[in-house]
Amino acid sequence: MRLCRAKPRQTGRALLALGLSGALLAARAQEAPRFYERSAEGWFWYQVEPPAPAPDPDPEPVPPIAPEPPPPSIVADAPAPPPLSAAWLRANLERYQQQAIDDPSPTKVALYLYLQKIALDKASRFTDAFQRVVQSDPALDETTRQPVGNYANLLNRVAGQHREAVLKALAGEAGIWFFYRSDCPYCAAQASVLRVLADQQGFTVQAIALDGQPLPKGLFPDFRRDAGQAARLGVVSTPALYLVRPPEGIAPLAQGLLSLNDLQQRLVLAARDVGWIDEATYARTKPTVADRFLEVAFDAPLDVSADPAVFLDQLRARASGDAPAFAPTAPFAFE
Repeated sequence: MRLCRAKPRQTGRALLALGLSGALLAARAQEAPRFYERSAEGWFWYQVEPPAPAPDPDPEPVPPIAPEPPPPSIVADAPAPPPLSAAWLRANLERYQQQAIDDPSPTKVALYLYLQKIALDKASRFTDAFQRVVQSDPALDETTRQPVGNYANLLNRVAGQHREAVLKALAGEAGIWFFYRSDCPYCAAQASVLRVLADQQGFTVQAIALDGQPLPKGLFPDFRRDAGQAARLGVVSTPALYLVRPPEGIAPLAQGLLSLNDLQQRLVLAARDVGWIDEATYARTKPTVADRFLEVAFDAPLDVSADPAVFLDQLRARASGDAPAFAPTAPFAFE
């Protein structure tokens, strides 16, 4: 048997081809796993490779945003205050003080002290003029409304006497409706205050039970059960108090606990609001000598004049000693 011997050139080419094939297979084996290793794909093993994405074109450069110009300074456009004026001293006095602190030379210290004296003298002259103007104008003098010092006690005593007289006169014409619940602790406390008011000023108090039960400790035993009055009046909380003068009407006082002094003040105020006492009578119950107000009605706008004298006359014309009128409430129908 004779063996065929390959030629050396053919053998080299075969080995080269075999090596390239092996290298190609190894590269492909590294790129993707074999079919049996991709068991999760199941029967759908045939996949079309997506085309490689095209490279993004170079984005156009975004021009930088120019910063917005700062808003125009209003202060810079304002005229500088006159030297040694109050505005000038307010803006510069501290600067001269700091200069004197940093360099306490006689010149800088004396300069600051002179400026400080000018400011203090201005304030002193303003205080003197302030007192003279207030003293000469009753619309600006608060002692016209209410004295200060020991005389305030005298005013309070006189006002209390007038209020006592008004309350006793009102008690002869009107009474108080007292809505309560027997399980309300605030109602029991309010009942004690109403008992004192009835004993001192003679008010008739009609207790009305929302739950139909009497008050603790036997206060106001002649109570009545609520028959719809609370709903008609809008009672939402107890104790609820109303000033009643049949058949003219009813005025609310409070839906909450009141002290004796607060209750007396609200009685007088409610009577004034519904027109049962006039303004002069009500004014005597307040610890003031005279009520003077500067009228600032917005329905009549004020033209501010550049002339201080004209502007002052306009404000003085609005000084009024009359309080605004109060319209009485609608009459309440009694059954």
